[in-house]
Amino acid sequence: MTEPSDDYLMGRFAAGDYAAFETLYGRHKDAVYRYFLRATDAASAADGHQETWARVVANSGRYRAQGRFRAWVFTIAHHVLMDQFRQPRTETVSEDEAVANGSPLRDAENLEAAERLDALIAACPPRSARPCCCTRRPASRSARSPPWPASPRKASRAGCATRWRS
Repeated sequence: MTEPSDDYLMGRFAAGDYAAFETLYGRHKDAVYRYFLRATDAASAADGHQETWARVVANSGRYRAQGRFRAWVFTIAHHVLMDQFRQPRTETVSEDEAVANGSPLRDAENLEAAERLDALIAACPPRSARPCCCTRRPASRSARSPPWPASPRKASRAGCATRWRS
């Protein structure tokens, strides 16, 4: 005995035969899932797979039997995939990652370090407290010359603690 066509099964499902949907789902579920898996990660593939079949169920009354059920399902799957790509990505992170990547605790530690650095700079004598590249250029310098000394010798004469740049 030959198996019923996808169009026949979809018509039966639209009429309320849920066993027909189970048969359709069994035939095409793996191919639809692989379609998503080729383009996304496993979690997104599972979400897209589920959304595709939910849309198939929701739109079963609109299906027109023309012998192209598989193409219709993959068109829906493609639209779901494009919707997934358009959505902003949100990633779930563990508590440890959150603490390491910018938690209030880390912000407080950075603030404390910045305050200690400011205190050390304030304790330095005025000339050594500011690097030469952050000081103002004398008015006699050309507008095209760089703000740092042109050679290591000039840098040492200027009393710069910064590295010479070429």
